[in-house]
Amino acid sequence: MNTTDGSVAQAPQFSITRVFDAPRELVWRAWTEEAELATWLHPFGVSTDSVSFDVRVGGRYRYTMTNDETGEKFPTGGEYLEVDPIERLAFTWGDPEAPVAGTPVITLTLTPQGERTELVLHMRGHEGKPGDGFVYDGWDEALTNFGRHLAGEELG
Repeated sequence: MNTTDGSVAQAPQFSITRVFDAPRELVWRAWTEEAELATWLHPFGVSTDSVSFDVRVGGRYRYTMTNDETGEKFPTGGEYLEVDPIERLAFTWGDPEAPVAGTPVITLTLTPQGERTELVLHMRGHEGKPGDGFVYDGWDEALTNFGRHLAGEELG
């Protein structure tokens, strides 16, 4: 990564770290299989539909989140930039038709901890913080749903 101009180092960014009671292979599968993603990939009060994922470098993904109360739809998608099975996944995130350049990038890093897995979600290109009621909180809630999905519990 080139940080000589300071733009990458100074780009707005945030990370969320969670440890899940599931092996890394199961965590990876839940992030890369359409049927799994459709069940948990949304914040509370939102549903996910129209799911399409082509998990390979250069592959595209797209899903639509729908506000359960208002019916408002939020098309979301991007392109996979890095696919290192069961270890790391990086993809652009935002408007499904947005070009790669200038689009926020999410990097997931999975680290085994025995039968548990630490997941670090890092977003570069968008500022977020707890309580923002927007991107950080949305991903925080989606990761809560993710943990519930892995545990076979009801989602929020």
